[in-house]
Amino acid sequence: MLCRTDAFLSLWLGRSDMEWARDAERDNSTGHESAEDVVATESGFSAVGHTHSRQPGVHHAWVLQFGAAPPPRWERAYGGKRALGTGVLGRAIASLQRGGLIIAGEEEVSVNRFRGWLLALSPEGDVLWERTPGHEGVNGFNAVSVLEDGSIVAGGDQDGEGWVVRMDPRGELLWSVKLPQLEHITALVALPAQRIAVMGTAEISTTGPGISRLVMLESDGWARWEKQLPAEGRGELDALTVLPDGGFVAAGRLGRPDSTDWSLWVIRVDPLGEILWEHVPEDPQVESGRAITAFPDGSVVVAGASWKNLLADQEAKVWRFSAEGSLLWQQSYGGDGYDAGEGIARLMDGTLVVVGSTSSKGAGKTDLWTFGLSPEGELLWEETFGSP
Repeated sequence: MLCRTDAFLSLWLGRSDMEWARDAERDNSTGHESAEDVVATESGFSAVGHTHSRQPGVHHAWVLQFGAAPPPRWERAYGGKRALGTGVLGRAIASLQRGGLIIAGEEEVSVNRFRGWLLALSPEGDVLWERTPGHEGVNGFNAVSVLEDGSIVAGGDQDGEGWVVRMDPRGELLWSVKLPQLEHITALVALPAQRIAVMGTAEISTTGPGISRLVMLESDGWARWEKQLPAEGRGELDALTVLPDGGFVAAGRLGRPDSTDWSLWVIRVDPLGEILWEHVPEDPQVESGRAITAFPDGSVVVAGASWKNLLADQEAKVWRFSAEGSLLWQQSYGGDGYDAGEGIARLMDGTLVVVGSTSSKGAGKTDLWTFGLSPEGELLWEETFGSP
């Protein structure tokens, strides 16, 4: 965006506002990559994000398949040759039953016109099928999961309401439901008997958190029950995981009384949505949880961000909690720039993998960033992927 100071300088240097804006757009048309989500696989992990360095000014979904650690076994960008102002963004990833991957996100068909986008891949990254359910608008998917029967559920928003679709393994639509009690779906998890737990937000505000609701869907998309969280105040939950006992732990941010700031918020509920415990730090740091994964003992690990320098920069942060809600450890990662953890997965050997973006490291303006941690939070490895 062109500010008055930049415009004055450009004119003082004998250049028009339009020339300055074109140069700024050209400078930022490449060199930005990020990861949005990660999933553990039988042999390692896979990450999804986006890049606009393959075709300057156009976003492509980017998938990287790893073993237990970098380098990737393969990486591919999806979306094909496109006109400026269009593209595809990968927001979420899950494993298919036969070793492939399902990607969920949105396709920008024209400037500010989006629709939901699903992409099924073979274990080698070949496209099995591609679908764009729904119609054009400000629509898209933010979460995806695979049910016991191999069908796929994706959640997001359409026309300002929560939206969930279920597809069969071949990509044929089984059903599509709107959840008007939600404005935006942030997470969903697959449950036994083809049921789905959906987390979403409502009363979204530009000045602070809205409210969250946990909704339980039956196999046909019917909402059996819902629970508003928090019971009082305002908070948004962006991540959800199911525990061995059938309960859930969610993570996000909780608004502070008489303030526009927020704090990390982690909450555990039983299988019917009743609160068992909540964790909100006592210190005044502005933090939020964006992804979560569980260990077999019921403990959970949350990845997110902690803001610094008057919200100008942030660092990636990871927290581990016991099954009873006690904070076991917390650790920050990154550098002096703008770094974030957007996804987390637990591998079969217990290693934790975090993915996100960094401006502190790497070759580009913003690079896709992944790092591995021990169960105690020790940094085992890290790697960035990007272009200047």
